[in-house]
Amino acid sequence: MTTVTVAADPPAAPRPKKRKPLLPALIAGAVGFAAVAVPALIASRTPPPSSSPVFPAEVATYSWFVSHGDLGMPATMIYQNGIGVEFMDFPQAVALGVDGSTYRRLGAAEQRSVPTDQGDPAAMVLSADGTFAVIAGANGHGSVLVRSLVDGTDREVSIGAGRSAVPLSIASDGDHVLVLLGDGEMSRYTDPAFSGTLALLELSSGDLLEYPLEGVTSAALAPDGSRVVAQTSQGAVMMDAAGHSIHELPAELTGQAFGDDAWSPDGTRLVTLVHEPVWVEKPTGRTLTSSATLQISALPAGTTTMLALAGVEYATALGWRDDDTVVLQTYSEDNSAEFQWVDADTGAAQTFSTYESGFTAASIGSADLARDLIREWAVEDRPVDQGWTLGILGGIAVGATAGLVVWAVTRRREG
Repeated sequence: MTTVTVAADPPAAPRPKKRKPLLPALIAGAVGFAAVAVPALIASRTPPPSSSPVFPAEVATYSWFVSHGDLGMPATMIYQNGIGVEFMDFPQAVALGVDGSTYRRLGAAEQRSVPTDQGDPAAMVLSADGTFAVIAGANGHGSVLVRSLVDGTDREVSIGAGRSAVPLSIASDGDHVLVLLGDGEMSRYTDPAFSGTLALLELSSGDLLEYPLEGVTSAALAPDGSRVVAQTSQGAVMMDAAGHSIHELPAELTGQAFGDDAWSPDGTRLVTLVHEPVWVEKPTGRTLTSSATLQISALPAGTTTMLALAGVEYATALGWRDDDTVVLQTYSEDNSAEFQWVDADTGAAQTFSTYESGFTAASIGSADLARDLIREWAVEDRPVDQGWTLGILGGIAVGATAGLVVWAVTRRREG
């Protein structure tokens, strides 16, 4: 019997693996990135036009991505965004441009913070025309810093080697600033009374006039620079800018803080706030809160009018729109805020802008307005330009998503 051997079929060659083309995905990613980042860049360089200074009808919510850099224009307001310890926020010093749209961080104020400020930026005051800010040197810097908001340039003004200074109030001439002087570190967290030596600093020359007052905790310079009011350990006083003719103010003002723009434009009235403890019945039980009262003191008559602010637990007076209208900021329990015009004779209030505390529950504090621009404000809805850092991050996210989608749906091709 013959055996026939049949050769086995050779093993099949392995089929080459298919792979997805990357080029369409890369193109989609690049287009997605550009679609978000480029408009953000253009918006940050070309703010919407306006014929007058604008205050936004809604101030932008706290963002982790507000860019550092030059504002490139005068500011209508500078403020601290994020106070104390809130969820995932870091206190920022922010300048809001006169276009009502442009927000930029003031890195100089954040860098001059002292360790005991718990992350808060250094104290700062805004010039009456909004073109520059004066920033504290509260850790023995021996100087205050003058930051131009128009071109970002800095200059230091000496207050004496090893000394600390906190700016309190600035005159409309832009050259005379009230400062609180001390030795070593000055912080409201370690020294709640926050007292020191009051002095008038001339920014152009560096001349420093120290006043013969004890334990000053707050002070305000009249818009024309001619007079000073101060809260001292002995009570509230007023004097001329040279430190002469010191006399006591009405007893109602004793112990009340003077904001940097406490004076009315004509120099005849002062605004202060009083907060009284109040027990309130709530579904969860009895809660201790406070009620805010506006004090309007007429200096020629020596009288003070008390105006209760209905439903307001805490507020701060930011200045005056005119001789009869106070600019007020009120706070809610969730740290949101309202900006209001308040009639200085009747207490009637009108909200013109709001701020939402957002996801982080950050609040606005230490707000300072460009005093001479308030009367020119147009309050409008404005787009928010916080720089193009957020645009870059958004572009990366959109670009990556677009690239992944295109990669996933692209047909595999032969390798």
